[in-house]
Amino acid sequence: MLRRLHPSRPLLHCGWRRLCLLKQSLFTMKVQSPEFQSLFTEGLKDLTELFVKENHELRIAGGAVRDLLSGVKPQDVDFATTATPAQMKGLFQAAGVRMINNKGEKHGTITARVLMVLYLTTLMVMKI
Repeated sequence: MLRRLHPSRPLLHCGWRRLCLLKQSLFTMKVQSPEFQSLFTEGLKDLTELFVKENHELRIAGGAVRDLLSGVKPQDVDFATTATPAQMKGLFQAAGVRMINNKGEKHGTITARVLMVLYLTTLMVMKI
C-alpha cells in the first residue's frame, strides 16, 4: 500500500503498523516554534559547540522530534551525531563533561550529563 504525507513524497506500507520511507521521500523541515527555542539552554549550547568545533553533526532525535512536531515541549531530548562513541568520549573528557551509565556504548550510545541527562547516539544505517 502506498501512502503520502506530502503530495510528492510517497510512503510505502511495510506490514503491521510500520511505514518505511522510500529514499525519495526524505526531506528536511525547519522548526522555529517556541517549544523548539526553549530547548536551547546554556548546557545544550555548550554541547552543540563541542560537536561543531570538531565538525560533527548533532541532530535532535527520538520522541523529542515527535513532541516538537506536535507543538509540545519535550520532557527529554535524545541526539544523533556523526561522532563515534570513542570520539564522543574524547570530546566529553576534554571538556570535563560527566558521562554516566556506559552500558549503551556497545549500541553506539553515550549518556552525558550537561545540566540534564542527554543520550547521544552515533548515526547508523539499518537495512530492513
